Amino acid sequence: MIKKNILLFLLLMVYSIDNSPAQNDDVRLLQLSDSGRIVKLSPQVRIIERKHSIPTIKMETIRAFLNRPQLITEEEIEFAGSIIANLEESLFSTKGSQIYVKGLDDEQVGDKYTIIRLGQAYRSPLEDDDNEILAYEAIYIGKAILKVTAEPSLLEVTAAVNEIRLGDRLLPLNKQVFQEDIYPHSPKMLEDAYIIAVVGDTSMISQYQIVVINKGLDDGMERGHLLAVLKGKDQFEKISGEGIALPKRRAGTVLVFRVFDRVSYALVMSSYLQINLLDIVTVP
Repeated sequence: MIKKNILLFLLLMVYSIDNSPAQNDDVRLLQLSDSGRIVKLSPQVRIIERKHSIPTIKMETIRAFLNRPQLITEEEIEFAGSIIANLEESLFSTKGSQIYVKGLDDEQVGDKYTIIRLGQAYRSPLEDDDNEILAYEAIYIGKAILKVTAEPSLLEVTAAVNEIRLGDRLLPLNKQVFQEDIYPHSPKMLEDAYIIAVVGDTSMISQYQIVVINKGLDDGMERGHLLAVLKGKDQFEKISGEGIALPKRRAGTVLVFRVFDRVSYALVMSSYLQINLLDIVTVP
């Protein structure tokens, strides 16, 4: 008979679905108390995806994307402020510059703004959408604070990562703080989803790069959705002259970490084959 004061220690090794140990897995030590309650002495969370273990999320890769505007819709562009001049009467502004901005609504002295520059257009890859623009990339340039309310308004640049140009846009500073905890889960279904852009000055997509998917809140996409990337498309067969569909091959895995109305940002967690624009993303 087991005495009441004896504690049972269980060593649990995390295994993948195919019963082979995942590389660099940590041992978790659980303690079973006399009350029957399991106490984790050294908890270590590890995400296991069907056949491949998912690497630890590098928060420094996506942190800036959580708290800054990274895209802007055509409607938001219409109502965003625009830099038209500065006190120095030069083409560029930097930290400490006084800038004139038109088009700010409901502004008050002391209001803070994010300065952005329009980047690439994110377009729908679907034929029925006729190359429709889903959103524009919003490149972070700096921050400014409102000094004088008028038309145009006068603001002071408080931060700048690049030279600020005439025509750059201003959006109210986002005061929402996004939680860094991400709980991976798979959607029940996902159709007509593709990688439509990669963030950064590169055409190569590899692990820990950020990609844009043509699905968002309107399509049921959620933060934490874990998706498989598939390669495979119709090709013209030279001998018979017929189009054939090549078998789809799994190329990697992406994790959705920020969702907008019509597009989402995802982090490439693993890549077994070269991932390219217009590769399919789907339920694992």
